[in-house]
Amino acid sequence: MNKASTNLITVVLLLLTATLPASATDEALIEILRTNGVITSEQYESLKKAEKAKSLADHAAPTADEDLLKILLENGSISQAQYAALRNKTMQEKRAEAEVTVALQDSSSRAQQQEVAAKVSNGPAVEQPSNDGTPIASTGKTAPGPSPIGSEQDLATVPGGIENLRKRDYRDVFTSLEDVAKHSERLSVGIVALKAQYIADSTKISPGTSPGTVDPAPLAPVPRRDKNGFRMRAVEFYATGRLTDWSTYYAEFDFARQNEIALNAMYMDFYLKDMPHLKSMFPYVSRLRVGQFREPFGIEQGTSQGLLDFVNRAYYTDLKLGAVDIRTGDPTLNPFGKDNGTGFMQQLDMGAMLAGKVSQLPWEPEYELAVINGAGRNFNDNNSAKDFSGRLIFKPTEGLKVYLAGYYGHSFFNGKADAVLHNNTDVRKTRLGIMYTYFPPFFHNLVKLQGEYMEGHDSDFHRRTWYQYVLFRPLSFLPNFEPAYRYERFTVDTNRPNSTLSRHTIGFNYYLHTDLKLTVNYEIKQDENGGGSTNPNNNNFFATQLQFRY
Repeated sequence: MNKASTNLITVVLLLLTATLPASATDEALIEILRTNGVITSEQYESLKKAEKAKSLADHAAPTADEDLLKILLENGSISQAQYAALRNKTMQEKRAEAEVTVALQDSSSRAQQQEVAAKVSNGPAVEQPSNDGTPIASTGKTAPGPSPIGSEQDLATVPGGIENLRKRDYRDVFTSLEDVAKHSERLSVGIVALKAQYIADSTKISPGTSPGTVDPAPLAPVPRRDKNGFRMRAVEFYATGRLTDWSTYYAEFDFARQNEIALNAMYMDFYLKDMPHLKSMFPYVSRLRVGQFREPFGIEQGTSQGLLDFVNRAYYTDLKLGAVDIRTGDPTLNPFGKDNGTGFMQQLDMGAMLAGKVSQLPWEPEYELAVINGAGRNFNDNNSAKDFSGRLIFKPTEGLKVYLAGYYGHSFFNGKADAVLHNNTDVRKTRLGIMYTYFPPFFHNLVKLQGEYMEGHDSDFHRRTWYQYVLFRPLSFLPNFEPAYRYERFTVDTNRPNSTLSRHTIGFNYYLHTDLKLTVNYEIKQDENGGGSTNPNNNNFFATQLQFRY
């Protein structure tokens, strides 16, 4: 028999046996190849030993298939291209068999087993290089030859590896419960808050004007806004997951804004207790946070949308008073012409934060300390100085948390010049506050008390604010019904008479489900400065809101 005939028979035999059960064909194939003189007696004995080792080790040992292909390549019975094609096919079948085994073991029911087996039996996609060298995904095709160790093609064979997922366009990520668990840990998505509202504002709004502010000012020529109607107050989604064994990430977006998709937060957390070289610092330093986050200061200011107890936040974090609270920021992060006015205390900023606790001391003090730009959400800094914000948290007794908070920094003032604030200057900014939350144990967690008091200076401009509220669940036969009341005062300028705002908020929450809440609020507002029917801070406001979070 000539060499060409031998090669043809070899290839035909290999291709035929590749489609049949290995247990029935491996030994017969080796015997035929020896009889036809394709392999020597020594090679025949070596392959027989490898076949026995494979059976004893339950496919864990180097297989006779791979040894046979190497021998045929060395003997010149098959070409390099044929060797590569046959080896690639063998590897595909082994991976498919392993995936079926794992998937069937992990599945909890016969129906799941059949579904997983059907998916895996289709076979994974195999990468083919395109004409320009960029890997592309295809199904059922083989690569032209073995890839170097550590190459993208080689990494693509690692189950659960990112290159494997890219190769298959994420089609077969969830072929086993192990994959589901692994990748849900890396990426989980959810809803911070979906808030649908109906509002009724008693402020008088004439066509082509906007309402006045706390400070007397002419009405600006802008399109009329609807003072009664439906609106989406928040459409906030989050994505979170584990980066490493000692770090996680969190991103939050709001789709309810009319002129942008707002990036609320984007940060990474590093947990020192799980970091080999830094775990000795735990719990005194327990977490490092880097990115854009809610700065540590107040309670209401640091609470996400989905956990608020009222429709509107307290004045100190929700009320913007003209140029006093506007910091222009870096225009490279201002694509929509927005400003970064943030109220007396801004909610979000960019920087780094450390957190920890000292459990050995009385009242188990915890701390959070951040260094931030001070320019507000989604703005780069507008000066070289950095701002500092932090708070200490104590637990004096059961159910009670007390917060001591401070803020120091500088901001660029760009507004109407007067005797206190000068235009186009850096303004020194300080804030001090004390806050608490209390769940009286004798009410069995059916009552919540919360209050905050703070003062602040922008150079010589001085403001003061406080609020107190109560939530309770008085009806045992209606445990999801939660009446609420809040009273607050905000003094815009302590050096100016008649500059205090006050607001009563009366209403209730009703929990239709743990994640679904109906809120009804009626606000009775008064501005000592007056402003009449065109001042929204001097007119009552009604809102009902349906909120979902998950």
